[in-house]
Amino acid sequence: MPARITGLVVAAAAGITGLALIGTPAFADTTSTPTPNPSAKAHAPRTLAEIQAAGAKATGDRETKLSAAITKVTADTSLTSGDRSTILGTLNADLAAMKASASAIAGDTTTTQAEADLKAVYSKYRVYAVALPQARLASEADRLTGTTLPKLTKEQSTLAGLLSGTDKAKSTAALQADLSDLSTQIATASHDATGQASAALAVTPAAYDSNHSALSSVKSSLQSARAAAKKAEADAKAIRQALK
Repeated sequence: MPARITGLVVAAAAGITGLALIGTPAFADTTSTPTPNPSAKAHAPRTLAEIQAAGAKATGDRETKLSAAITKVTADTSLTSGDRSTILGTLNADLAAMKASASAIAGDTTTTQAEADLKAVYSKYRVYAVALPQARLASEADRLTGTTLPKLTKEQSTLAGLLSGTDKAKSTAALQADLSDLSTQIATASHDATGQASAALAVTPAAYDSNHSALSSVKSSLQSARAAAKKAEADAKAIRQALK
């Protein structure tokens, strides 16, 4: 082959190789190197003193909340005697357990035992997740069924009597609509609130562990009952004002 042609072939081959190297890094390493997370630090095991300090705070906080709840429940006249007794039984038992747990954690001599005792404070008694919420919910349910709704029912009866009797001349279609809605709202509130105190108090820490939404239906029902009772109060107020 002539030298000139040979040179052209070599140059062409070099050009193709150059294009291949520039345009197609087929075997380049495309795996990105993970970026270290500066916040992901290794946590050293807690010392016995640290666990005991955490235990003292956890039990102390719960003792304070439980003591306040016991005082409130004892003075709550809207609660039925049976519900009050059930609630106080739970609250007092949890209070005693917190005091016992505080002593146990303070006296533990190993981190393993202290961690186990501290874990029980959170998971065994469920003071914040069960005991305190169910006490509030039962109290609200009893207040609705035992105080609020009886008053509204009496008011509805009184207003109905006025609109069909001494104040019949003042009766209008709008007032009759308010009276009808008053009755409807009372019925709705009664339906939604009835049985909710018992449902709340039936929830145990074990039931909560199996279903963290164990109290959700009670909360939802009482929310609906509150809204209906509030609307009933507004209806009654509107009728009273119209009859002045």
